[in-house]
Amino acid sequence: MSKTSNLTIIVRNKDKILYNGQAYAVSSVNDKGPFDILSEHENFITLIKNKIIIYTTPKEKKEIQIDNGIVKVYEDKIQIYVNFKV
Repeated sequence: MSKTSNLTIIVRNKDKILYNGQAYAVSSVNDKGPFDILSEHENFITLIKNKIIIYTTPKEKKEIQIDNGIVKVYEDKIQIYVNFKV
């Protein structure tokens, strides 16, 4: 991982913002399995489940347990909306 935080991340549910800040990487799980988002990741959208791990530094992480969610990655900006009813 690079030495600077290159990703801007916002995680929210319908009531509040759960995380808003910079990070080195984000990990989660979709129907294909676990995946990571690093700086300069391809733009994409995916449904997620179980958890979100935000690596705030190369050695520190914040884990958020979720039921479900959707991730949008666009030009190193990550928007995550979690725990919506289907």
